[in-house]
Amino acid sequence: MAKKQLIAPRWVDEMRGLFERCQYLAAGDVYDQAVESGASPSYEAQLLAARILLKRDENRAVAFLIRRPPKANASRERAEWALLLAIGYARMRDFERADHHFEMAQKLARLPADRAALAYQFARRYMLEGKLGEARRYAGDMACDKSLAARIKHELLESFILCQEERYRESAEGTIRAVKLIGERREDHLEQWFHAVQNLALLGRELALPEAADIAKTEVDADVEWPPDLAIQRFQALKGVGWSCALRGDVLGCFRYLRAAERTRPSPAFEAIVLLDRAYFARIVGETNWACNEVEKAEVLFDRIDWSEAPGDERVGLLLMAEAIVEHNPEKAHYFLARYKGLDKMRSPVSLFAFDQRCEALAAYAEGYVRLKTGESGAEEALRKAWVIFDRIGYDWRAGRTAIRLSEATGKERWHHLAEDKLDPYPRSWLAQEIAAQMAATVAPVKLPRMQRTVLEMLCRKMTTAEIAQQLGLSPHTVRNHLKAVFRAYGVNNRAALVAEVAGRGEMPTMA
Repeated sequence: MAKKQLIAPRWVDEMRGLFERCQYLAAGDVYDQAVESGASPSYEAQLLAARILLKRDENRAVAFLIRRPPKANASRERAEWALLLAIGYARMRDFERADHHFEMAQKLARLPADRAALAYQFARRYMLEGKLGEARRYAGDMACDKSLAARIKHELLESFILCQEERYRESAEGTIRAVKLIGERREDHLEQWFHAVQNLALLGRELALPEAADIAKTEVDADVEWPPDLAIQRFQALKGVGWSCALRGDVLGCFRYLRAAERTRPSPAFEAIVLLDRAYFARIVGETNWACNEVEKAEVLFDRIDWSEAPGDERVGLLLMAEAIVEHNPEKAHYFLARYKGLDKMRSPVSLFAFDQRCEALAAYAEGYVRLKTGESGAEEALRKAWVIFDRIGYDWRAGRTAIRLSEATGKERWHHLAEDKLDPYPRSWLAQEIAAQMAATVAPVKLPRMQRTVLEMLCRKMTTAEIAQQLGLSPHTVRNHLKAVFRAYGVNNRAALVAEVAGRGEMPTMA
């Protein structure tokens, strides 16, 4: 007699659908409401509930699983139960218990997909402990599963490992490959796609890698609904694309993405950050009143934020605020720097800054900038520390911006040249404009006799030697002598170089 096939209740299907669309909070609510209504969930539904809890709170997930052990003869359920407990303990940094349950799950894994899933989680466990060699070894074990889903997860895993090794360009290239593997099949790989887009947008902002910025912008603009559970990822992706626009000279585009980021703000701390970003760029475009209003709104939010409860990247808002207010309130700027230094290390296991020195560099830059603006000692030391890190990890525009500040702090031309070199990939950025303005301010204008100035003006109007001679009533030989004198004055040896040099100095004559 054939066994009856059990049909899952409708609420289980609803919970599973929400989980697959990354709506974890809503999926958990469906489970809780069903249980409160008297439903007796199957063990499969209970394991799904544990997966949902793991997305939000590993401590609750572990407690939930401990209270619900599987039957002794249910090997597949025991394997999943052990794996989920291992993941939870690993995120709690209890690696001894995590390894015990990983070994239990490993003994029960039979199918290639199960072994690949286990290898993936093993790798994540070693990433959390900072043992990247072990993480990479387990990532290689995922090759037993040839499915598209496994290949996508492998590319992203390798990308995360490279990120922890501070090999950011290679990490971005791996993320690009993952996004291309997903292609138009976003609905089939939503969780991986959301995290890939966030990482690519942030790396596209930091690296001189146009393909990363271009793909991130395309993916962020795609008609895909981001769930509330991934509001932080959405916020970071929009902000990353906005800064990439500004670095390419599109400040209006930057404002557009920052406005979108504000609409998706996951907390008051993140809202304050985007207000400070807007204030930064408002100053760049000369909108001083607008900038001040944005900073004032951010200050109101700061008074309501408990920064000790901010577990991750949002705490860099304290550094941004110190930079934003230093010129009109130096004492408060130092207060925000001190608040940042007084916080514990970031607790979030998925924090973008948890395993490298990027936050250290951002803090050093903020301190150096504040000390520079207040005329205090220690500015050069702090800025040099930031420069060393940004230069080493390939964050060129941040290194370039730091070099500009070091040029101001030391007066040494070397830092100006280093800034030019780092910002060469960003010729239309506000930072490139700042360097050009500094150059124009520091280079004394060339003083020419009246006739040589007249010849220069005519040359800039693209007149030939013969035309200049005819208009001035001089011989071509005399005009050429005047031109040679002008070349010497500007340190060039041909007409094209002369025009470029004059334009670069901001001395281009007004055309009649």
